[in-house]
Amino acid sequence: MSSKSSNILGLVSIASVFLYAFFVSLSRKQFTLTALTYTILFVLLGIIYEVYRQHEKKGLSLFDKLAISKWQWSGGITALFLIGIALRGVFLFETPTLSQDFFRFIWDGHQLLNGFNPYTILPDEVINGDVSHIPHANYLYDNMGTLSSGNYTNYPPLNQFFFTVAAAIGGDNLLATVVSMRLIIIAADVMVFFYGVRLLQMLGRPAFLIMLYYLNPFTIIELTGNLHWEGVMASFLLLSIYFLFRQDRVKSAWMMGNGILLKLMPVITLPLLIRSLPWRKLVWYYLYISFVVICGFFPFISEELVNKYGSSVGLWFGKFEFNASIYYIVRAVGFEITGYNIIETAGKILPIITFLVVWLMALVRKNQYPEILLESIVFSFFTYLLLSTTVHPWYLTIPLLFSIFTRFRFMVLWSLLVFLSYFAYSQDDFKENMWLIAVQYLSVVSYLVYEFYFSSQKKSFKPLPSSNDLKLK
Repeated sequence: MSSKSSNILGLVSIASVFLYAFFVSLSRKQFTLTALTYTILFVLLGIIYEVYRQHEKKGLSLFDKLAISKWQWSGGITALFLIGIALRGVFLFETPTLSQDFFRFIWDGHQLLNGFNPYTILPDEVINGDVSHIPHANYLYDNMGTLSSGNYTNYPPLNQFFFTVAAAIGGDNLLATVVSMRLIIIAADVMVFFYGVRLLQMLGRPAFLIMLYYLNPFTIIELTGNLHWEGVMASFLLLSIYFLFRQDRVKSAWMMGNGILLKLMPVITLPLLIRSLPWRKLVWYYLYISFVVICGFFPFISEELVNKYGSSVGLWFGKFEFNASIYYIVRAVGFEITGYNIIETAGKILPIITFLVVWLMALVRKNQYPEILLESIVFSFFTYLLLSTTVHPWYLTIPLLFSIFTRFRFMVLWSLLVFLSYFAYSQDDFKENMWLIAVQYLSVVSYLVYEFYFSSQKKSFKPLPSSNDLKLK
């Protein structure tokens, strides 16, 4: 790396550290300041990206000497990796400021640690009895919010396992519990970095593209900062696809099962694989995933679990609404026709449409080609988000990650604009600004249309290997 590039990278990195430290000091009530800081961080990411892109254009790839398996790092990859670690380190000993979900994580962790089933007991019920087994129970209960305390947990077993591990390590110290969770989430990002670089190499793409996820302010703030576990889920899904391309179907299925056990969303990708494997191998692949998922749920299985966990998951389709797009249009039309909110009806129909669209992509698109399969994953989750009644920022994690392996960059734009949804949290009545939501979605869809029809990037698809052709040498 040239001296000039090193200096630019150093200055931008230092500026980013200070900006993240400033961001940590802000609350979600300070929307203008948080949004401005978030935007500047994206500008700094753009500068880093341009430094690496210029080196790539000149044939001075910063990754030419990369051999991760032998730990022979070039200066460029070392810098990229360490910058990401440093930026995440800013949040290490901080409690989240934009999300209160972590209070429920800690609560569930202590419940399971002490032998209580978190799926069958409401915090509202527990708080009225003996809560001596939950350190700082009243503080956790008061801060998790009525929406969380009044509903059964919807976090799958592997997520609960990580909550429990963090609770066991942290004990009575809430900060130690938070730090434990954060280290797990950072470890997942490190896995994404290493295997993401390998996958980019397999696809013949520049390895520096991993920064669009790894150094993305969205990833650092929403996952490391706010302790959302979608990054861990995304790491499992990435590993699953990576091992699928390597023809290691057992590891692939195991990782897919773990992803589902952490969050249910990877289920969306399963239909897309029907053209990627011969039928007999596909059936065994699905059976192994099912076995992993059943084993994960087995300690909790009961009729009570099915009813209560099912009702909790169903709330996200039939009760909750936030930062939606198509649903808000449907809701407005429905209100004009019926005179009331049709969320219960729309919440049943829109997921069916998502299901049909995903299956259409599975049947029509040539998903036996790696880049087409990766694009299908992106567009499946994009469809899911467009038709959802609730779109929290961290829901963008999977399509953002997988978009970096394709020619599309609209998800990077969305990872910037989705921060506009935090405007609602700056209002005392949590009222959303529909103009900001319109700007967010219209900009993203417009850029997608531009990329789809006018982008100069050429498609280059490679078939899934019939042997070990794509293995790293």
